Amino acid sequence: MARILVCVQPARGHVGPTKPVVEALVAAGHDVAVVTGARYREPFEKLGATVEPLPEEADFDETDLDGSIPGRAGLRGLKLARFDLTNFVRAMPAQLSVIDAHDADVVLCDPLMMAGLALVGRERRPRLLVLGFLPFMPPVPTGPPGHPLRGAVFKALAPRVLGPAQRLARELLGGDPGLLFADWPLRSDGVLQMTCPGFEYPREGAPLHFIGPTTVSAASEHPLPPWWADLDGGRPVVHVTQGTVANDDLGRLVEPAIEALAGQDVLVVATTCGGRLRSGALPENVRVADFLPYDELLPRCAAMVGNGGYGGVNHALRYGVPLVVVGASEDKREVAARVSWSGAGIGRARASASPRTLRRDVRAVLDDPRYRTRARELAAEMAAGPAMDEVVKLITG
Repeated sequence: MARILVCVQPARGHVGPTKPVVEALVAAGHDVAVVTGARYREPFEKLGATVEPLPEEADFDETDLDGSIPGRAGLRGLKLARFDLTNFVRAMPAQLSVIDAHDADVVLCDPLMMAGLALVGRERRPRLLVLGFLPFMPPVPTGPPGHPLRGAVFKALAPRVLGPAQRLARELLGGDPGLLFADWPLRSDGVLQMTCPGFEYPREGAPLHFIGPTTVSAASEHPLPPWWADLDGGRPVVHVTQGTVANDDLGRLVEPAIEALAGQDVLVVATTCGGRLRSGALPENVRVADFLPYDELLPRCAAMVGNGGYGGVNHALRYGVPLVVVGASEDKREVAARVSWSGAGIGRARASASPRTLRRDVRAVLDDPRYRTRARELAAEMAAGPAMDEVVKLITG
């Protein structure tokens, strides 16, 4: 039996793919403790893990980031990016205070938990593996290695965006860490990347274990709406979502997509995930729910329009669903770039798109068989990946 410490940020998109891994480790008889935010204590305890909540200064509420993180409200653009990255680093000492209290054989660590940066620099430490539910590696600039603009963009933006966080990391560690603060997974003992090789750029560094998407989204968690039978009406189903976090303004993607596809020979199924649509009658071919079970919905979809959440995109690819992605916040530029690079859809690294652009992109993804063929190829790669019992063996060595 191994003593395993799982460290995950308190965000739905991080917790969701981590829960099946924790469940499998517990079922295999390992001693599993989870370090995360207080609001996610119960879900992990139900799986049989013990939970150690993050100290208050390192915890936050993803549904109210501005309210739960002092100093964040009112920031936009580069100022917000600098603040968020620096805040990740600032939480390092509080995270370490919890991690160091555990005598673990293996630490599974969220890539945005900067305690990992301190751990990789230690001469003696537990085996350290990274939970790869984010693109490998943000926050590098959009585009694959070798892209002609990549180096120039990085050189121009790095001091402005990454400089404050890097200086704070140096201060907290008492010296130069010898690498960019966000690149610490490169010095880990391995990354459990929750996708397939065809969706990630070739990289050098830590061993990359492609384990496919792990998130489960079933009807037991999100009940089916009364209009569910409409999905079997013969029209191609197009799912539209802005993900689980960026829902303060559905006018960035969900509403333009609804306008773009109104009257088209498709059934639009939109999820608001806590956001609110503007008042007014919906077009006849649109259905809306707060949340829906992806493992029931996605097999029925001909295309998905989203803002580039890594988990949601890979969940769609698991079922061979081609994509239209429009996103620019957090890691979403990177995801949009991978969608285009992989050939599984059309990715646009921008905050929003016009109805005209969305209509054209959706029609291209529906009408050009190359996108669906490529999405199905990636689905086959995922299906050929390791089963969860094999993932457990990867973790425990």
